[in-house]
Amino acid sequence: MTSDARASRRRPYRPGIFRIILRDRLIRWLLLVSAVMFLLVIAISVLEASTNPGFDSITDIAYWAVVTLATVGYGDISPSGGPARALTIPFIVIGVVLMSFMTATIASILTATRIREGRGLQKVNRNHHVVVCGYNGNIEGVLDGIIAASPRSVPDIVLINTRSDTENSGLIERFPEANIRFVSGDYTSEPVLYRASLEKASSVIILADPGPDEHSKPDDRTLLAALAVKSVSRNVEVCAELLDDANEAHLRRAGVDQIVLSGEFSGFLLSSSVMTPGITQAIREIMRTDTGNPIRRVPFPPDLVGGTFHAAAVAFLEREDTVLLGVITERKSFNMEDFLSGDESVIDSFIRRKFEEAGRSLEVETKGRLVVSMNPGKDYRITPNDFAVVLNSQSGSEAGR
Repeated sequence: MTSDARASRRRPYRPGIFRIILRDRLIRWLLLVSAVMFLLVIAISVLEASTNPGFDSITDIAYWAVVTLATVGYGDISPSGGPARALTIPFIVIGVVLMSFMTATIASILTATRIREGRGLQKVNRNHHVVVCGYNGNIEGVLDGIIAASPRSVPDIVLINTRSDTENSGLIERFPEANIRFVSGDYTSEPVLYRASLEKASSVIILADPGPDEHSKPDDRTLLAALAVKSVSRNVEVCAELLDDANEAHLRRAGVDQIVLSGEFSGFLLSSSVMTPGITQAIREIMRTDTGNPIRRVPFPPDLVGGTFHAAAVAFLEREDTVLLGVITERKSFNMEDFLSGDESVIDSFIRRKFEEAGRSLEVETKGRLVVSMNPGKDYRITPNDFAVVLNSQSGSEAGR
């Protein structure tokens, strides 16, 4: 057997367009009806061309055919001869049937799409949205926080979980101020993540969820989800809820940017409510979302960069009536170019070639790049990489409730 023959045997069979058309009964029927209608239009135009001025040009004939097919019937152009009128009758009947069929088909497609959306089976096309993976008792508080902190008037949120469409629909109805959609499926699966357009998302939140069988370890599923998310999009910001702090190192290695340990501050809040009354209420006021977003991260105005923390605190209080609590510093990314010599040595060439073969950039983002300093001191100097942590003035307006 020749190499060409072996290659032809290995090549998968792909039917041509004509074979596909001949195999599909619906396409064959539509082609047959279209051919019959086309022949009727030609026959009517030939019969009327010599006696009816309305059928002189192709444009007029096409206009008459479309108006008649759509059952509009303006009457400005119509056949006058008996044979042409006789042929017009089946043309109108076929047109009515065809239009009814097309209307029913379109309605069926729209209805099926809406049903799939309601069940979370339809792909969600969004950009710069927030994806929430998992479902637990904290999900309403998470949605409240996203809505309160979102810079958009109507934030885009996509939920991914295995709960029933009834539960998800009820949850969505409780937040009419947000544009929330949901995707049904296991969020540790990459195809499910693609249905949520995760590759175009701005951030992802992974909740501690035991899964549909309620027997899996939530932290194990969170780790699998983090790996799947980072394989779909390396640049997306990922925040994960963790139950056991012993698993934090695994999530860090998986590329999770922010980790929230569930119940981390419960002991402190319980003890503070007894030993230092009022502290618990103060923290709750700071974390409230029903009056907006009391605590925010904002960029420092350019005129405050280079100045002291004390000067910035006074400026925020006077200009915006907000209290400056601390500073968030974003570390610069680690760039291999800074460590390569300028004379392009053999080692430098080897490093560059290996990075190019792997399809990776020489700029590597460092983990743990956010450094938070609450009240860093009045002499702390504001840098261009700093962001301000401020408290809105209305956050304490209802203190003591």
